[in-house]
Amino acid sequence: MNIIVVDDEPFFIEQLKKKLAMLSEELQTELIVTSECYNGKEALEAIARETPDAVFTDIRMTAMNGIELAKAIRERHPDLPIVILSAYPSFEYLREAMRFNVTDYLVKPIDAPALQEIVEKLVANAENRSYLKAQKTLLTILVSPTLPSEAEQTARVRLPYPFYRAFFINNIESVHEYPVLAPSSDEDDKRLIYELGQILSGGELSWIFPLDDGRSRLLVLGLNDNGENKLPALFDALSKHYSRGGAGPSVVYSAAFPDILRLNKLVTALRTCLSERLVIGKALYLTASDTEPDRHASVPDTDIEKSKLDRLLTARDYGGAIELIRSLFRIWEKYDCPTAVLGMQLRDIVHRIENQEKKPTKLGFRNWEARIEEQLQTARSFPELAEGFIAMLSQMFEQETTGNWSQDLSQLFARIEAYIASHIGQPLSLPLLTEQFHISKTLLCNLFRDYSGKSFVEYVTALRMHKAQELMIHYPRMRNKEIAEMIGYFDQNYFSRVFTSVIGMSPSEFRARSGSETL
Repeated sequence: MNIIVVDDEPFFIEQLKKKLAMLSEELQTELIVTSECYNGKEALEAIARETPDAVFTDIRMTAMNGIELAKAIRERHPDLPIVILSAYPSFEYLREAMRFNVTDYLVKPIDAPALQEIVEKLVANAENRSYLKAQKTLLTILVSPTLPSEAEQTARVRLPYPFYRAFFINNIESVHEYPVLAPSSDEDDKRLIYELGQILSGGELSWIFPLDDGRSRLLVLGLNDNGENKLPALFDALSKHYSRGGAGPSVVYSAAFPDILRLNKLVTALRTCLSERLVIGKALYLTASDTEPDRHASVPDTDIEKSKLDRLLTARDYGGAIELIRSLFRIWEKYDCPTAVLGMQLRDIVHRIENQEKKPTKLGFRNWEARIEEQLQTARSFPELAEGFIAMLSQMFEQETTGNWSQDLSQLFARIEAYIASHIGQPLSLPLLTEQFHISKTLLCNLFRDYSGKSFVEYVTALRMHKAQELMIHYPRMRNKEIAEMIGYFDQNYFSRVFTSVIGMSPSEFRARSGSETL
């Protein structure tokens, strides 16, 4: 940790340096006094030149005292920790120092235990700032195929590890658990990062990023070596953390690489590798360099079955068509048909039905496209996917061919709506509703599409935002934090982002307009 000391008494600076050197050895961490300054002006110049991790400054100095220096630092470097030093334990000095958000206040002569306590806090703060800077740099690399030379240099300074590894994680539950309804919290990420920290060696770090598809996670490791011996323990930690209800995650990971600037292109390759090999109901751990035979080639030719399906559709033998589709699912399951190939097969079946009907389906193919994608993302097994897909096709066949249904689906959906409305301030998820109403996730997704025209995420989000608008209008003095919590968002900033995205204006803008507008 780099420290700048500011005091107009050289003798005290030397004393403080000795104490910091002793602490450095005791705590086994580098505490380096990079500059000794005798007034505030020198200190500001040194801060601009060196970007230290902390500033220790006396409170009484000529030209610019410690309080004035703290004010100037806060204006130019709002996050830089400041420790005020004073031989005068005055409440007025302390109150003035607190106005500028100083980190701590020490009375001369400095007590060694008090100094150690402050230094330990500063070291933790510096490590956290360094970690967050590296995280910000990684995000910049992720979104930018190329960086300017200056940004490249900054990246190499902030990310100096000799090796890195990237893990692309497909978490089947996250598509409905996190992106809108219950966003992945910092605490959840911190828990996994802590678990990984027990596996990594000294100084090695991990970063976790949610990706733009709303369901995948990227884990990046900064390593001292290639990390090969740590892989079994890492896989075990990822499996335990991301498994939900017996369904484990699928992971594709890179070989160790030295150049962090490759991360952007590498993530694209990892995403492609996993999407091509992903199989419903199976937790896979793959390397991006796997050279096993193309899984597409292992899927049997079903042209004969598809031709038979065309004949059944022409004859309007919908019962026979359903049984044939069930048999196709059994074939696909037997040969571990990858999800990407399975999606093409299901879309092909929908196209065949549309061609036979000689007219667009009830809701249009684009809607079926969204339904198929949703079912592929939520199904935990081939039989569950078959059930949901066949239930979806029942609308296209214009008669009930989905099996022995004893419930009126419209009444069932009305019960689900009532449940959601009465629990709007509580965590809501597809697994919770499937358990509450004893229905599979794929069928539940179909109900939301059939009776609301929205996905589960879209439906609940719209309902919550509508309720937020009502509360803002009828209770204008209620704070956004209170409203957010009442409708199920415990992160006010996240609530504001969702509100702005859905409503088209921020909560404050809506409040300003709602005086003359009604819902």
